[in-house]
Amino acid sequence: MTEPSLPPRLIDRPGFNKLCILLVAMIWGYSFTVMKGLVTEMPVFYLLALRNAIATAAMLAWVRGRFLREMDRGTVALGIALGVTCYGAYAPQTIGLSMTTPGKNAFLTGCYCVMVPFLAWAFGQGRPGLRHVVAAVTCVCGIGLVAVDGGLPLKLGDALSLLCGVSYALQFVILDKWGRDRDALVATTWQFLVMALMSAATSVVVDAGYAPPPLAVGDVATLLFLGLACSCLCFGLLNRAMTIVDPAEGSILSALEAPFGVLSSVLVFHERVTVRLLVGFALIFVAIVTSEAGGELLARWRASRTRNAV
Repeated sequence: MTEPSLPPRLIDRPGFNKLCILLVAMIWGYSFTVMKGLVTEMPVFYLLALRNAIATAAMLAWVRGRFLREMDRGTVALGIALGVTCYGAYAPQTIGLSMTTPGKNAFLTGCYCVMVPFLAWAFGQGRPGLRHVVAAVTCVCGIGLVAVDGGLPLKLGDALSLLCGVSYALQFVILDKWGRDRDALVATTWQFLVMALMSAATSVVVDAGYAPPPLAVGDVATLLFLGLACSCLCFGLLNRAMTIVDPAEGSILSALEAPFGVLSSVLVFHERVTVRLLVGFALIFVAIVTSEAGGELLARWRASRTRNAV
Protein backbone atom coordinates (compact mmCIF):
# COMPACT_ATOMS: atom_id res chain seq x y z
CA MET A 1 0.00 0.00 0.00
CA THR A 2 1.54 3.21 -1.16
CA GLU A 3 1.56 6.21 1.11
CA PRO A 4 -0.20 9.32 -0.18
CA SER A 5 2.22 11.83 -1.64
CA LEU A 6 2.65 15.00 0.35
CA PRO A 7 1.65 18.27 -1.31
CA PRO A 8 4.61 20.37 -2.49
CA ARG A 9 6.00 22.94 -0.08
CA LEU A 10 4.92 26.52 -0.63
CA ILE A 11 8.39 27.53 -1.82
CA ASP A 12 8.29 24.75 -4.44
CA ARG A 13 4.91 25.71 -5.91
CA PRO A 14 4.89 27.47 -9.32
CA GLY A 15 2.33 30.03 -8.17
CA PHE A 16 4.49 31.14 -5.25
CA ASN A 17 7.58 31.37 -7.46
CA LYS A 18 5.69 33.43 -10.03
CA LEU A 19 4.95 35.89 -7.25
CA CYS A 20 8.67 35.87 -6.40
CA ILE A 21 9.60 36.78 -9.99
CA LEU A 22 6.96 39.51 -9.99
CA LEU A 23 8.41 40.84 -6.72
CA VAL A 24 11.89 40.89 -8.25
CA ALA A 25 10.57 42.81 -11.27
CA MET A 26 8.90 45.35 -8.97
CA ILE A 27 12.03 45.81 -6.84
CA TRP A 28 14.33 46.18 -9.83
CA GLY A 29 11.86 48.52 -11.52
CA TYR A 30 11.70 50.71 -8.42
CA SER A 31 15.51 50.64 -8.10
CA PHE A 32 15.84 52.90 -11.16
CA THR A 33 14.01 55.64 -9.27
CA VAL A 34 16.00 54.99 -6.09
CA MET A 35 19.31 55.20 -7.96
CA LYS A 36 18.16 58.38 -9.71
CA GLY A 37 17.75 60.00 -6.30
CA LEU A 38 21.18 58.88 -5.07
CA VAL A 39 23.19 59.93 -8.14
CA THR A 40 22.12 63.51 -7.48
CA GLU A 41 23.74 63.31 -4.02
CA MET A 42 26.99 61.39 -4.52
CA PRO A 43 29.39 60.48 -7.37
CA VAL A 44 28.45 57.46 -9.46
CA PHE A 45 31.51 55.28 -8.77
CA TYR A 46 31.51 56.08 -5.05
CA LEU A 47 27.87 54.98 -4.98
CA LEU A 48 28.62 51.77 -6.91
CA ALA A 49 31.55 50.96 -4.61
CA LEU A 50 29.34 51.26 -1.51
CA ARG A 51 26.49 49.27 -3.06
CA ASN A 52 28.69 46.40 -4.17
CA ALA A 53 30.67 46.35 -0.91
CA ILE A 54 27.38 45.81 0.94
CA ALA A 55 26.37 43.09 -1.53
CA THR A 56 29.78 41.39 -1.16
CA ALA A 57 29.54 41.35 2.63
CA ALA A 58 26.02 39.92 2.49
CA MET A 59 27.03 37.21 0.00
CA LEU A 60 30.06 36.22 2.09
CA ALA A 61 27.76 35.81 5.09
CA TRP A 62 25.39 33.75 2.91
CA VAL A 63 27.90 31.29 1.41
CA ARG A 64 30.33 31.31 4.39
CA GLY A 65 32.67 28.29 4.21
CA ARG A 66 31.70 27.47 0.63
CA PHE A 67 33.57 30.56 -0.57
CA LEU A 68 36.90 28.99 0.41
CA ARG A 69 35.97 25.39 -0.45
CA GLU A 70 34.82 26.27 -3.98
CA MET A 71 37.78 28.49 -4.83
CA ASP A 72 38.75 26.51 -7.91
CA ARG A 73 40.19 28.29 -10.92
CA GLY A 74 37.05 27.95 -13.05
CA THR A 75 34.67 29.39 -10.44
CA VAL A 76 37.02 32.29 -9.64
CA ALA A 77 37.53 33.02 -13.35
CA LEU A 78 33.78 32.95 -13.92
CA GLY A 79 33.17 35.34 -11.02
CA ILE A 80 35.85 37.74 -12.25
CA ALA A 81 34.45 37.68 -15.80
CA LEU A 82 30.95 38.35 -14.49
CA GLY A 83 32.25 41.16 -12.28
CA VAL A 84 34.08 42.87 -15.15
CA THR A 85 31.12 42.64 -17.53
CA CYS A 86 28.64 43.68 -14.85
CA TYR A 87 30.84 46.67 -13.98
CA GLY A 88 30.84 47.47 -17.69
CA ALA A 89 27.04 47.52 -17.50
CA TYR A 90 26.43 49.26 -14.17
CA ALA A 91 28.88 52.11 -14.84
CA PRO A 92 27.31 53.44 -18.09
CA GLN A 93 23.82 52.59 -16.82
CA THR A 94 24.24 54.63 -13.65
CA ILE A 95 25.99 57.51 -15.42
CA GLY A 96 23.26 57.44 -18.06
CA LEU A 97 20.62 57.49 -15.33
CA SER A 98 22.03 60.81 -14.11
CA MET A 99 21.38 62.25 -17.59
CA THR A 100 17.99 60.76 -18.49
CA THR A 101 14.74 59.68 -16.82
CA PRO A 102 14.40 56.42 -14.85
CA GLY A 103 11.66 55.23 -17.22
CA LYS A 104 13.74 55.62 -20.37
CA ASN A 105 16.78 54.16 -18.61
CA ALA A 106 14.77 51.10 -17.56
CA PHE A 107 13.42 50.31 -21.04
CA LEU A 108 16.63 51.05 -22.94
CA THR A 109 18.59 48.88 -20.50
CA GLY A 110 16.04 46.07 -20.95
CA CYS A 111 17.03 45.78 -24.60
CA TYR A 112 19.84 43.44 -23.53
CA CYS A 113 17.34 40.56 -23.72
CA VAL A 114 17.12 41.06 -27.48
CA MET A 115 20.92 41.29 -27.87
CA VAL A 116 21.70 37.98 -26.13
CA PRO A 117 20.98 35.59 -29.07
CA PHE A 118 23.17 37.62 -31.42
CA LEU A 119 26.11 37.82 -29.00
CA ALA A 120 25.72 34.09 -28.34
CA TRP A 121 25.94 33.53 -32.11
CA ALA A 122 29.19 35.53 -32.16
CA PHE A 123 30.52 33.12 -29.51
CA GLY A 124 29.57 30.11 -31.63
CA GLN A 125 26.46 29.12 -29.69
CA GLY A 126 23.95 28.79 -32.52
CA ARG A 127 22.33 31.07 -35.08
CA PRO A 128 19.44 33.31 -33.93
CA GLY A 129 16.00 32.18 -35.04
CA LEU A 130 13.38 34.13 -36.97
CA ARG A 131 11.72 35.31 -33.75
CA HIS A 132 15.02 36.85 -32.63
CA VAL A 133 15.30 38.78 -35.88
CA VAL A 134 11.69 39.97 -35.59
CA ALA A 135 12.33 40.95 -31.96
CA ALA A 136 15.48 42.87 -32.94
CA VAL A 137 13.70 44.84 -35.68
CA THR A 138 10.78 45.59 -33.33
CA CYS A 139 13.21 46.65 -30.60
CA VAL A 140 15.10 49.01 -32.93
CA CYS A 141 11.80 50.67 -33.86
CA GLY A 142 10.94 51.05 -30.17
CA ILE A 143 14.39 52.44 -29.38
CA GLY A 144 13.97 54.96 -32.16
CA LEU A 145 10.73 56.26 -30.65
CA VAL A 146 12.11 56.33 -27.09
CA ALA A 147 15.60 57.66 -27.69
CA VAL A 148 14.69 60.45 -30.13
CA ASP A 149 11.71 61.61 -28.06
CA GLY A 150 13.55 64.86 -27.42
CA GLY A 151 14.79 65.07 -31.00
CA LEU A 152 18.17 64.35 -32.56
CA PRO A 153 21.03 63.96 -31.86
CA LEU A 154 20.70 61.02 -29.49
CA LYS A 155 21.10 62.16 -25.89
CA LEU A 156 24.22 60.91 -24.10
CA GLY A 157 22.20 59.45 -21.21
CA ASP A 158 20.09 57.37 -23.59
CA ALA A 159 23.16 56.23 -25.54
CA LEU A 160 24.86 55.09 -22.31
CA SER A 161 21.68 53.26 -21.26
CA LEU A 162 21.81 51.34 -24.55
CA LEU A 163 25.53 50.68 -24.20
CA CYS A 164 25.11 49.00 -20.82
CA GLY A 165 22.71 46.53 -22.43
CA VAL A 166 25.61 45.07 -24.45
CA SER A 167 27.51 44.23 -21.25
CA TYR A 168 24.40 42.75 -19.63
CA ALA A 169 23.87 40.56 -22.69
CA LEU A 170 27.51 39.46 -22.63
CA GLN A 171 27.09 38.46 -19.00
CA PHE A 172 24.28 36.04 -19.90
CA VAL A 173 26.38 34.55 -22.70
CA ILE A 174 29.28 33.99 -20.29
CA LEU A 175 26.97 32.32 -17.77
CA ASP A 176 25.53 30.01 -20.41
CA LYS A 177 28.91 29.09 -21.90
CA TRP A 178 31.05 28.72 -18.76
CA GLY A 179 28.67 28.78 -15.81
CA ARG A 180 27.53 25.16 -15.84
CA ASP A 181 28.73 22.90 -13.02
CA ARG A 182 29.95 25.94 -11.08
CA ASP A 183 28.72 27.15 -7.70
CA ALA A 184 26.55 30.08 -8.80
CA LEU A 185 26.45 31.75 -5.37
CA VAL A 186 30.23 31.62 -4.93
CA ALA A 187 30.73 32.99 -8.45
CA THR A 188 28.23 35.76 -7.68
CA THR A 189 30.19 36.62 -4.52
CA TRP A 190 33.33 37.04 -6.62
CA GLN A 191 31.28 39.09 -9.08
CA PHE A 192 30.19 41.57 -6.41
CA LEU A 193 33.72 41.70 -4.96
CA VAL A 194 35.26 42.53 -8.36
CA MET A 195 32.62 45.19 -8.98
CA ALA A 196 33.25 46.76 -5.57
CA LEU A 197 37.03 46.85 -6.14
CA MET A 198 36.75 48.22 -9.70
CA SER A 199 34.22 50.86 -8.61
CA ALA A 200 36.40 51.90 -5.65
CA ALA A 201 39.51 52.13 -7.86
CA THR A 202 37.65 54.22 -10.43
CA SER A 203 36.25 56.44 -7.69
CA VAL A 204 39.75 57.13 -6.34
CA VAL A 205 40.81 58.38 -9.79
CA VAL A 206 37.63 60.10 -10.98
CA ASP A 207 36.36 61.46 -7.65
CA ALA A 208 39.78 62.42 -6.25
CA GLY A 209 38.51 65.74 -4.89
CA TYR A 210 35.34 64.31 -3.36
CA ALA A 211 35.17 64.34 0.43
CA PRO A 212 32.25 62.09 1.39
CA PRO A 213 30.09 63.67 4.09
CA PRO A 214 28.52 61.56 6.87
CA LEU A 215 25.72 59.53 5.34
CA ALA A 216 22.21 60.48 6.38
CA VAL A 217 19.95 57.78 7.78
CA GLY A 218 17.87 57.82 4.59
CA ASP A 219 20.96 57.33 2.40
CA VAL A 220 22.13 54.39 4.53
CA ALA A 221 18.70 52.78 4.26
CA THR A 222 18.71 53.30 0.49
CA LEU A 223 22.18 51.77 0.11
CA LEU A 224 21.13 48.77 2.19
CA PHE A 225 18.05 48.39 -0.02
CA LEU A 226 20.23 48.44 -3.16
CA GLY A 227 22.90 46.09 -1.79
CA LEU A 228 20.73 43.61 0.08
CA ALA A 229 17.35 43.65 -1.68
CA CYS A 230 18.23 44.61 -5.27
CA SER A 231 21.46 42.60 -5.48
CA CYS A 232 21.43 39.64 -3.06
CA LEU A 233 17.72 38.96 -2.49
CA CYS A 234 16.62 39.50 -6.08
CA PHE A 235 19.37 37.40 -7.64
CA GLY A 236 18.68 34.61 -5.14
CA LEU A 237 14.90 34.64 -5.66
CA LEU A 238 15.08 34.90 -9.45
CA ASN A 239 17.71 32.19 -9.93
CA ARG A 240 15.68 29.70 -7.86
CA ALA A 241 12.25 30.66 -9.18
CA MET A 242 13.32 30.30 -12.81
CA THR A 243 14.14 26.63 -12.15
CA ILE A 244 10.53 25.98 -11.10
CA VAL A 245 8.37 28.32 -13.18
CA ASP A 246 7.60 27.71 -16.85
CA PRO A 247 10.34 29.53 -18.82
CA ALA A 248 7.91 31.47 -21.02
CA GLU A 249 5.84 32.70 -18.09
CA GLY A 250 8.93 33.47 -16.02
CA SER A 251 10.49 35.50 -18.82
CA ILE A 252 7.35 37.58 -19.29
CA LEU A 253 7.06 38.27 -15.56
CA SER A 254 10.74 39.22 -15.38
CA ALA A 255 10.33 41.58 -18.35
CA LEU A 256 7.80 43.59 -16.29
CA GLU A 257 10.83 45.23 -14.64
CA ALA A 258 10.81 47.94 -17.32
CA PRO A 259 7.10 48.90 -17.00
CA PHE A 260 7.50 48.99 -13.21
CA GLY A 261 10.49 51.31 -13.74
CA VAL A 262 8.33 53.71 -15.73
CA LEU A 263 5.48 53.54 -13.22
CA SER A 264 7.73 54.34 -10.25
CA SER A 265 9.33 57.21 -12.19
CA VAL A 266 5.92 58.67 -13.00
CA LEU A 267 4.77 58.39 -9.37
CA VAL A 268 7.96 59.69 -7.74
CA PHE A 269 9.55 62.03 -10.28
CA HIS A 270 6.38 62.85 -12.25
CA GLU A 271 8.07 61.74 -15.46
CA ARG A 272 6.06 62.94 -18.44
CA VAL A 273 5.15 60.01 -20.69
CA THR A 274 4.16 61.09 -24.20
CA VAL A 275 2.27 59.00 -26.75
CA ARG A 276 5.52 58.54 -28.67
CA LEU A 277 7.24 57.19 -25.54
CA LEU A 278 4.33 54.86 -24.74
CA VAL A 279 4.42 53.38 -28.24
CA GLY A 280 8.21 53.00 -28.01
CA PHE A 281 7.96 51.34 -24.60
CA ALA A 282 5.28 48.98 -25.91
CA LEU A 283 7.41 47.96 -28.92
CA ILE A 284 10.46 47.29 -26.73
CA PHE A 285 8.37 45.23 -24.29
CA VAL A 286 6.90 43.19 -27.16
CA ALA A 287 10.42 42.66 -28.52
CA ILE A 288 11.69 41.44 -25.14
CA VAL A 289 8.79 39.01 -24.71
CA THR A 290 9.17 37.78 -28.30
CA SER A 291 12.88 37.16 -27.87
CA GLU A 292 12.60 35.56 -24.42
CA ALA A 293 9.41 33.52 -24.75
CA GLY A 294 8.31 33.70 -28.37
CA GLY A 295 9.17 30.10 -29.17
CA GLU A 296 7.30 28.70 -26.15
CA LEU A 297 4.24 30.87 -26.80
CA LEU A 298 4.13 29.92 -30.49
CA ALA A 299 4.43 26.21 -29.66
CA ARG A 300 1.54 26.48 -27.20
CA TRP A 301 -0.61 28.32 -29.73
CA ARG A 302 0.02 25.61 -32.33
CA ALA A 303 -0.71 22.86 -29.79
CA SER A 304 -4.01 24.51 -28.82
CA ARG A 305 -5.03 24.82 -32.49
CA THR A 306 -4.24 21.12 -33.02
CA ARG A 307 -6.35 20.11 -30.00
CA ASN A 308 -9.25 22.29 -31.13
CA ALA A 309 -9.08 20.85 -34.66
CA VAL A 310 -9.33 17.34 -33.25
